[in-house]
Amino acid sequence: MAVIAITGRKGGIGKTTICANLAAEMLALGRRVAVLDADPQQSLVAWAGLGDGVLRDLVRPVDTAHARQFRAAIEAAARGADRVLIDCPPGFADPALLAALHADLVLLPSGPSPLDIMAARDALAVAREARQQRGDGKPVIRFVPSKVTVTTLGRDLPASLAALGEAVLPAIGQRTVAAEAALSGLTVREFATGSASQVEFAALAAAIEGVLST
Repeated sequence: MAVIAITGRKGGIGKTTICANLAAEMLALGRRVAVLDADPQQSLVAWAGLGDGVLRDLVRPVDTAHARQFRAAIEAAARGADRVLIDCPPGFADPALLAALHADLVLLPSGPSPLDIMAARDALAVAREARQQRGDGKPVIRFVPSKVTVTTLGRDLPASLAALGEAVLPAIGQRTVAAEAALSGLTVREFATGSASQVEFAALAAAIEGVLST
């Protein structure tokens, strides 16, 4: 079993999109998956409620205001899952730190803009603080280039993130189909199997499985 927290200090970097679509890809790999929506806006809960896809049965809201209750929610989810994904709220260090204190792996999505990279640096500091507090080498930290476009900034993003000192996983491009899938309450795998977007999410899920197996 592994707990995976998807965190970021800035909104609009694709956290929720990555979390939802990783859930579908991990299901396709034969994993039992639970998804915890820790964002007070409950965007992922709303997404799941828009359709009859896999998210409807996977996503549940969770409150990070009380550390014991949050830990109990993770433990309860883990009893029936191989992979527990936590979508953390943007802009708040405390929930991100709390999630990282319980996570095996922290994913830090970042867009290509300089402001996104600055926010990724801040999120990295929080994840590293959790690792220092735990003293067991966890969580493992990985960057995810997100909403990548065919621009110089987009091409340079993986190298810019790697320069912050943690490894970088396969990138997720900015593609309309991901938003269209969400509006239907579905993941990209359900909405557009075999599309370029779905292939990217599958590659990211496979890379994460590789990290967790080492």
